[in-house]
Amino acid sequence: MKDKVTIIIADDHRIFRKGLKALLSEKDNIQVMAEADDGDQALEMARKYKPKIVIMDIGMPKMDGIEATRQIRERLPETEVIILSMHAKKAYIDQVLQAGAKGYVLKDSDEENLIAAINTVYNGGFYLDSPIADQVLSDYFGGSTRRELKEQADPLSEREKEVLKLLAEGHSNQEVADILCISRKTVENHRAHIVRKTGVQGQVGLTKYAARIGLINLDLWD
Repeated sequence: MKDKVTIIIADDHRIFRKGLKALLSEKDNIQVMAEADDGDQALEMARKYKPKIVIMDIGMPKMDGIEATRQIRERLPETEVIILSMHAKKAYIDQVLQAGAKGYVLKDSDEENLIAAINTVYNGGFYLDSPIADQVLSDYFGGSTRRELKEQADPLSEREKEVLKLLAEGHSNQEVADILCISRKTVENHRAHIVRKTGVQGQVGLTKYAARIGLINLDLWD
């Protein structure tokens, strides 16, 4: 039988804490071992029970969730922390991640998000709720928006991909124009945009790039 995920819930709102305990206790693979209503008690309960995971609020009396996370991670390296908070501000996110939390879920998220976070962290991964992940990625990529991040990872438009695929397959500019029912000048413009966006040049470079992003399969040409 698979070991249960042992958990301590730390939150200073009793009704919320009891509701969360009832929710998690319904899961066959989860065992709630204790509850804490402030950071000091969270640390005390963690030292006593040595749970796999502490689900931690940030704003608690005596010791806040950030400091409690830091101390738990320092003293109990086998115990992971998932932050469950209403705060989505970047300042909080940075602090709890630096303190050693492996997950961050917002309190208004669906139940499935918290369960996914528990399972992911228990199995050695990191879990960030979608709005939190957006902020972390945006900061990492210099403040880029979700759309800008997508464009960085996939810079070509659908039409440019069509043109690139045909060029990579060995068609001339005129042949591409005829196939797509556009002018040769338009094909030349698309080709110039592809070169500018990707930095590749020449037939070999275009072919290799098309293969790398999955437009063609070079193995079929062997």
